[in-house]
Amino acid sequence: MAQDFIDRISLGDRLFSSASRSVKILMIGQPNDVELTIARLYQCDFCRVEDWSRPLPFSQIQQAITKEPGEIMRIYVRSMTL
Repeated sequence: MAQDFIDRISLGDRLFSSASRSVKILMIGQPNDVELTIARLYQCDFCRVEDWSRPLPFSQIQQAITKEPGEIMRIYVRSMTL
């Protein structure tokens, strides 16, 4: 199912304009776990460490997120293996 969606986008059947839209990745967890996950994402060439915001206390998360009309949220939960 996900591959079908990826194939449609790569064939030019774009549902979203990449110039006007963005995806916000929200990571919530214990500080060490968050930092470890960011480091792993960097190792996979997914993102640069310096592109992440500074750590925010959980109480400030609502202030840091700007919701656009029609946006949805999905949460990916992955167990940490230490």
